Amino acid sequence: MNWLLNDTSYILYLLVDLFAVFTLVAAMRMVSRVVVNPVNQHSEASNIEAACAIIALMLALTGITSGEFSLTLFDEWLLVTIYGLLAIALLRLGGIIQDKLVLPTLSLGSETQHGNITAAYITGGHFIGTAIVIRAAMEWSSSSEHLGFIALILGFVLSQFLLALETRLRLVWTSGQLLKAIKESNRSAILKASLQHIGAALAISTSAHFASNLDTQWQLAILAWALSSIVFLLLYLALSELCVRLILPKHETYEGGRGILEGTIYLGWGFILPALASY
Repeated sequence: MNWLLNDTSYILYLLVDLFAVFTLVAAMRMVSRVVVNPVNQHSEASNIEAACAIIALMLALTGITSGEFSLTLFDEWLLVTIYGLLAIALLRLGGIIQDKLVLPTLSLGSETQHGNITAAYITGGHFIGTAIVIRAAMEWSSSSEHLGFIALILGFVLSQFLLALETRLRLVWTSGQLLKAIKESNRSAILKASLQHIGAALAISTSAHFASNLDTQWQLAILAWALSSIVFLLLYLALSELCVRLILPKHETYEGGRGILEGTIYLGWGFILPALASY
């Protein structure tokens, strides 16, 4: 905070950022109400999805509101607003991709509209996971004039591909139990799946470190991001699954809350891998 003592005019920049964030959060709330359009006016499921969308947006915005300010107040507001609006669009697009392409046999949107809380958790987990990767792309692209919004879009595309891969692999390993858990409103199993999804996103975002070292060669940076993302995703899945099998005995599979316990282990590995990669 030394910059605040040296030049108090920076308070105006903070106020501009806060104003932009307030308006963007309000916009996300309005978009969520329109997209979900719950059957019941005060549906808990729709509010859960909207809450996750807002958290995801604010998480994504930390990638642009951190660091140096723009040259003018208008430039600062314009930068945060444009990135924020793009983040809203990408988050919602990510939800549509998961609903229509990754899980086409089950309409998450319809389930949420009719009050299925577990469907809201799955969509919410995808929002947060997407935001984690968007944040990494924002930090990378905002520090490089060579990449700009291109890096953000490519980071989003890569995140959707890898998060879809993680979901499809989970469907294969569990013989479609994820879809059954959503239909039966099995909260423990769904919270596990959501935490796994967020952990996978954390592992994928680790690869941004490798891409940022090549920001002057954007073709190589994109290739480095893609290859390292796949490696970290597979490493994440292997290590977390191994940890679950070693720590949690099979004969305790049916104990209460087992799914949430497994999910926290997956999420934990999502935090560990970026820390190890930062050395």
